[in-house]
Parts: sequence; structure tokens; C-alpha cells
Amino acid sequence: MAFRLQRLSGRWELMTLALMLEVLHFSIWLDFGSLLSRALMLIHLGLFVIWQPVWRSDERISIQDTLTFFVLTLAFVTFLNWWLMFGWLLILIGFAGGRVIINRQERNTFILALLFLTLELVLECTTRLFGIPISANYRDLFSYALPLLPLLIAALPVSSDDDSLQSVDILHAFSTAALTCILIFGSLLTMYTRGSDYLIALMQSLLVIALFLFFISWMLSPKAGFSGLSQLWSRSLLNIGTPFEKWLSNLSSLSLQQHTPIEFLEAAFEDLITMPWIVGVKWQTDGTPGTLGKISRHEIEFKTPNFIVSIYSKNWLGAALYLHSKLLIQLIDNFYVGKLRERQLTHQAHLKAIHETGARVTHDIKNLLQSLHAVTSIIQYDQNGTDNKSVSQRLLERQLPYFTQRLQLALDKLQAPNKGKLEEVPLKDWWQDLIRRNELKNIEFTAVITEDILIPVELFDSAIENMLENLKEKIRLDTDLRIKIAVSRDHGSVNLLVTDNGKRIKTAIVKNLLKEPVNSDSGLGIGLYQVARLAQLAGYTFRLKDNEDGNVSFELSNLKKQIVNLTEAGQL
Repeated sequence: MAFRLQRLSGRWELMTLALMLEVLHFSIWLDFGSLLSRALMLIHLGLFVIWQPVWRSDERISIQDTLTFFVLTLAFVTFLNWWLMFGWLLILIGFAGGRVIINRQERNTFILALLFLTLELVLECTTRLFGIPISANYRDLFSYALPLLPLLIAALPVSSDDDSLQSVDILHAFSTAALTCILIFGSLLTMYTRGSDYLIALMQSLLVIALFLFFISWMLSPKAGFSGLSQLWSRSLLNIGTPFEKWLSNLSSLSLQQHTPIEFLEAAFEDLITMPWIVGVKWQTDGTPGTLGKISRHEIEFKTPNFIVSIYSKNWLGAALYLHSKLLIQLIDNFYVGKLRERQLTHQAHLKAIHETGARVTHDIKNLLQSLHAVTSIIQYDQNGTDNKSVSQRLLERQLPYFTQRLQLALDKLQAPNKGKLEEVPLKDWWQDLIRRNELKNIEFTAVITEDILIPVELFDSAIENMLENLKEKIRLDTDLRIKIAVSRDHGSVNLLVTDNGKRIKTAIVKNLLKEPVNSDSGLGIGLYQVARLAQLAGYTFRLKDNEDGNVSFELSNLKKQIVNLTEAGQL
């Protein structure tokens, strides 16, 4: 069970505030501590609950908090004395001085409320508490004049009904209460040290504090020419004792240095644990967890739309450091969202470049294909050939028909990119054709095919061509590089494995390999990524199986695909 407080607005708030202050005055001045005074104080506390600016109008108060408030209220009324009243008036002064002002009418209202509460504290509560004698004439004057201030508050004009949430600036509230304490105890100190009258000492202390506040306001004002002091003050409020500005600058630099969102997140959290009160960080995003630093008993969890992070500190964090940590996490989240959008734009740029390039070369491919058709026809039907042909001539005879077929397929894809099912050929035929096309000393072919099956020729050709194209750079740097191409067909699955004994792929590239386009000096860096996407569409898996020095292998398999047997299909 919970209670909901309703928001007062406009005229009703002024009336409640005026009535609350009026009842407080009579509770203090009419035989303080008597049953009548306690009854009036109970009414005053009830009106305060209705007016209070702490709980929001849409916030529910639990039954436990309600019972706690009732117990404290009854204890306050039961043990009512001048010390309790002194503390309560300071609290009310803090509420009145720390209220966030949104218009001139509210400013006038709370200036009058602050004046009323301060006079109640310094003229009646303080004099009774410390036994300070004061003229009866002055006391009677204030006892009759002070109730006029709440009536004046109730009579103030209201511009419009404001539905905004009430709020109190904690810093202003503490400052107002502290200045009031300084005024009171400064007046008492002046009175006892100089032996002067209390009211005179009060006026002297009030004048000194006013001059001090005027000097500080002048120093903080940009018009006075001391804008640097104002900047130092604002910076101290943001820092809360931490190098906030430097950390924000580092965060911006990390956003420019790191290329992927995950790398940026790791670097940002690594920089976050340099904060003096943080000893460790644990986070999770897209199912990928991470941990840095030490795990302590003091944990605070923050949730954002993109990740969940837990901050571990040496001690329990106070309210200020909690809000500061929340601000830091929100800043990291904003930069992280920026990196995600940057990656999306990069992908779109790759796709746009591919589409634009495809549109430009379609016509050139068509003309080239016509020429290759003519050359292929001449080679295939040349009846005057001899048996003493060179290796290059025989290789040309084998490769030209394949190139013609591949160019025709590429042209068809460019002209109709949304074509449905991939063309399938028998595995044995594709394998034999692959061996004929690649008579190189660096490549070793191994096949274990127990039964023939249909495979998507475009997928297997794309995978082989991309992997061999990438291996050409390794062969150029290492002439002793050995390549093994193995294919196996057994127990309803087909597996193509390409292995080389060169150096392993860099870790920075492996993180995004097959997941997104990677940086490439010789192209768009999208070849293997497109093969992985094509394999997924065909029901296959394409992955980096091994990545070690002397053993780098890629695997294309269909362990999760239902295979069509040629015998069952009636094609053998």
C-alpha cells in the first residue's frame, strides 16, 4: 500500500503556505509548549506535508515511510522545546531559501516567507533559547506585526497556474541555513564580547554578512571583470573533487582513436577506473561481458539503453558522487551511440560504393563477356591444335571457359540482384574443375567424397576465390608458403577447408572479420564478409577455424543444412 501526494498550484499553494506560517507563528507565541501550542504545531506539520517541495506529485510514498513520518511527528510534538524549534526553523529556512524560482511572483513569495521565518528564529526562538532579555514593547510589536506577512503572501497575485514540479536546490538550501546560523551565533558572540544589546549586535552581524554577500556576488559577476572566478566556481561544482574536464577531453580523444564501438567502450571504462573513488568496472552489452580493475563489496549498477555497467568503489558513494558517476556513464553511453551510428554509416558507405561500382562496370563486363565468348569459341572448336602445347596454353584453355561462365553469372547478378535460388552443381564436378583451374605448386588438394551431392556453385567459387586472392599477398611475401585445400563429404555434411602455414591474422582484424567490412589496402575489405553472408543465406557456415602461426584455416560447412542426395533426386 502507498499514498500519493497531490501537487498544489497557483493560488492554493500560496494559501497553504500562508496558513502554515500563520499556524507556526501562533504555536510559538501563544504559550509555547502548552497543549494548545502542541496542537497548533501538529496542524502546522500537517499543512507542511501538503505544501512540502521534496516529494514529487507523481511519486508514491510507501507505508513504511508514512509510518516513519508519523512517529517522528508525534515525537517532535511530544518533546517540543526551543532546541527542536530552533532546528525546525532552520529546516524551513533552507526550504524557503533553496526553492527554485521560475518567475517574479514566486520570488516575492519566498522572500517574504524567508523574512518571516528568519524573524521568528532570531527574535523569539533564539532569545528564549539563550535567555536573552528583550524589551516587551519590541516583543509585542513583532507578535502582532509578524502575522501580517503570511496574510501578505496570501494576497500576492498569481500569474498563472504552474504545473511544473516543485524542487529545492540543495546547495542553496544549505547555504541559506548556514548563513542564518552564522547570523545568529555571530550576533551572540558580538553581544557577549562587547556587552552590547542583542538587537544592535544582530544589526551589526546582518550588515557584515550583507557586505560579504555583496562582495562575493560582485566577484562572481561577469560584468565586474572577474569571469575567471566564476569559471572556477562552475568547474568545481562539475568536478566534485574529480578531474572531470580532463576526463571528458580524454573520452573525446578515445572516440576518435578507437574504430569500433566495443574497442571504444573498453578504452572508456579503462579510463573511468582512473577516477580516485573507482576501483573496478564490470559491464555487459549485446551479450558480451567485460571486467576491469578489482571487484569490491561496494557496487552501484547503472542501466542505459545500450549496456549495463556496475561500478565498484572503495567505500559507499555519497549522493554527490553517485550523481557524478551517473553523469559519467551517460556521457560514455552518448559517445557509444555515436560509434554505433558511425559503424552503420560506414556499412552504408560500403554498400553504396559497391552498388555504384556495380552500376558502372555492368556495361564494361557485358562488352568483355562478348569478346571472351568469341575467344572461347575459337579455342574450343579449333581443330588444328597440336599435342605440343605449353602449360600456359593448356591452362588458358581450361580457364577461359570458366572465366566466361563466371562473368556471365556476375552479369546476371548485376542485372537481377534479387534472383532467388542459387545454382547447384555436383560436388565431384566442381572439385575436378577446381583442380584443373589451379595447377600451382603451392597448392595441395585433398578430397574424401563418399557420395556425390549438390552444392551451391556460386558460394563455393566465391569462397575459394576470395581465400586464394588473400593468399596471393602471403605468397608474394613468403614464396615457401604451402596451401592445402581439402573437401570432405560424409554423414550428410560437406566441408571445405583451406589451410596455409603462414603467419596468423592480426587480433584487431579477427574481432570484426566475417562480421563486417574490415580495413583493406587492396580493396573494400568486404570479400570474406560477403562470403559469410552468402553462406548464411544458403544454409552454410563460414568461419575462421584456426588462427596460429603456421596454421591458419578457413572452413565452409553445412552441418545444419539438409543435403539433397543426387541418387534420391534422380540425377545420377
